Amino acid sequence: MSKCDDLNKRGNHPAKFSQGVGGWAELAVSMTETRDTARHDVTVPPGKVIPVIFLPGVMGSNLRMSKVRQEELRRPDNRAWRPDDMMGAGGKAAVLTSNGLGGWFKDASPRQRQLVFDPTETEVEYYHYTESNSRFDPDGAETKAADARHQNVPDSLFPIPPLIGSYGVSPGTGPLQAQARARQSPAQIARWRGWSEVLFDGAYGTMLRTTEQHLNNMISNGEVHPFWRRTSGLGAMLMQDPTTFGASSGKAINVNDLKKISPCWYPVHAMGYNFIKSNGESAITIAERIRGLVKGYQQRGFKCNEVILVTHSMGGLLARALIHPCYGNMLGDKDVKILGIYHNVMPTIGAAGAYKRMRFGFQEREGSIAEIEAKILGINGVHATAILANAPAPLEMLPGAAYGQNWLKIVDAQDKVLWSWPRDKATALESIYLQPANAWWRLINPKWVNPADLPYEKGGGIERTMERITSASKFLSSIEKNSTQRLMQAIALPEIF
Repeated sequence: MSKCDDLNKRGNHPAKFSQGVGGWAELAVSMTETRDTARHDVTVPPGKVIPVIFLPGVMGSNLRMSKVRQEELRRPDNRAWRPDDMMGAGGKAAVLTSNGLGGWFKDASPRQRQLVFDPTETEVEYYHYTESNSRFDPDGAETKAADARHQNVPDSLFPIPPLIGSYGVSPGTGPLQAQARARQSPAQIARWRGWSEVLFDGAYGTMLRTTEQHLNNMISNGEVHPFWRRTSGLGAMLMQDPTTFGASSGKAINVNDLKKISPCWYPVHAMGYNFIKSNGESAITIAERIRGLVKGYQQRGFKCNEVILVTHSMGGLLARALIHPCYGNMLGDKDVKILGIYHNVMPTIGAAGAYKRMRFGFQEREGSIAEIEAKILGINGVHATAILANAPAPLEMLPGAAYGQNWLKIVDAQDKVLWSWPRDKATALESIYLQPANAWWRLINPKWVNPADLPYEKGGGIERTMERITSASKFLSSIEKNSTQRLMQAIALPEIF
């Protein structure tokens, strides 16, 4: 075996390790007759793995409901929320004809919305698979059932070498392709990575594939990989001065930087979470998953005690809860270090749009398409409140104390401000969210909160909603005050290689 990059001097193609389901380093070989003495070289896998973990935004994870709730709603299956089912051509057609999951949501009543988005009756749709002798069994009953449910990452997913599918192995019909598929397909590896737990169609899937491709193909034969040398698209930006694509500071990545960090695998994982439950509660679950992931890589012979987080929207609040001592407490973890968190459009101090959507629904544009989309999510305040008033995590996106004063404004036809809240140093919690029914600017209409008529002990009622709002406000304030400073102190620009 050799670690040399240039392994073609004997006229053969060097074999490279890939990653299997479960995180094993695996290699496909073709047996030859004993008289064949031609030497073949194999590039050994690196000794270090740094998982890159993506945390999606609100409504970006796939959820399923309990059997009891499925029967109560008279649903043919237990899918609670699967955005991919509504994104493709077939899903959009089903919405228009009131079929499928999208069609069900378009026509759902406020009562049905409250019941399907019940944090006590939903869970993430994980990819569970069969094991044989502690290894992935592609023919096991559990594997086949999971593959059937996780088709948002399609069976036809093209390999993303070197880790998701082997070099030279494409979705064909030859003996080498059949041998590779007998172990696991690229789709199954991606599903194990959690890619099928989240919305895969569109930007999320593109981001996961692109990140996987670039992070694990930095140097080829001692030179910068073509992915990083392209003259258009992402490749054109990667090694330029960051100010050319909007950054305020920073230095361009150079060849020496890439050579320094390339002797490592960066498998891109996604972790869906129950976006209805509080982000503090989800942080405890995700923290344990991250610890388990790191431990799994260690058990497979890799040095692995560091991770990088990438977040979108509300996933950023979850990441902040991950490092908070009262929730995930990952900055205090002696075995796992978060090297950094890359946030995308995080509602750091809340978002005024959360108030607007609860009061007026999700339609924000004109036109029939926008109206259909809003009907799926909640066309007006009656439908939106049935979901949001009973969902702790979305309530945590309401503007917090750091959002400031006078952000809710009432103006006349000449844009003159007639009233505004919060004011006089009051908080939004006091002056907007917890106002009584006779205050027309209040956040909550009590008549819209509990259309399913659930009792207090099962999460229903205006009293329980007010408790959720109060807790959400305290949560946002807590993570806003603690997370940034604590993370920067912990990272301290570490020398990771």
